[in-house]
Amino acid sequence: MNDKSKISQKVLKVEKSIEKEDKIKVLQSWFDNIKNYAGISEYEREYLVDVVEKKIRVKFPNKAKKILGGKSAKAQELLDEVYKTLTQEFDWSNNNVGNKVKVGGSMISGKEFVCWYISYKNDNGYSTGLHYRQKTAEDDPYLDVDYRRVGKDFEKDREVKIFPVQLKDEAVNLFREYLKKTII
Repeated sequence: MNDKSKISQKVLKVEKSIEKEDKIKVLQSWFDNIKNYAGISEYEREYLVDVVEKKIRVKFPNKAKKILGGKSAKAQELLDEVYKTLTQEFDWSNNNVGNKVKVGGSMISGKEFVCWYISYKNDNGYSTGLHYRQKTAEDDPYLDVDYRRVGKDFEKDREVKIFPVQLKDEAVNLFREYLKKTII
């Protein structure tokens, strides 16, 4: 979400003000006002909300959850929706890993800011997954879809494709293709 040609000068000035701000109350007011302001496009609104959200999460991590909700809320919501759809399309009964949206070990260990995923592994050791990742609070989140045969001898054959979150449908379609190869 960074096509600045769609952003007005007025909104770019607001962005600069947000980036300079170091008071949580002022940032919270910006966040609330941007969401309710009628004088900007939806694209500009999303752009500014993203700017304020990143600033709050980086500068005030302890207050971010109360103001913005959990850092994982968007990931879980997106993956829950995808999982619900795909469980109606495919039989997940022979999945050798948990049938749910799961937290990634890289988030638990602190290597990534956000990591949640859905995966399927068959009896032959083939696995596919759809991951929602965000390396740091400053980075944009993204989706990655992988297909691999599990085991250290097979890691070199891992296929991974990365998508911006805005291209969710393309990522889900690739995951769907990998599920067709994996669910047997």
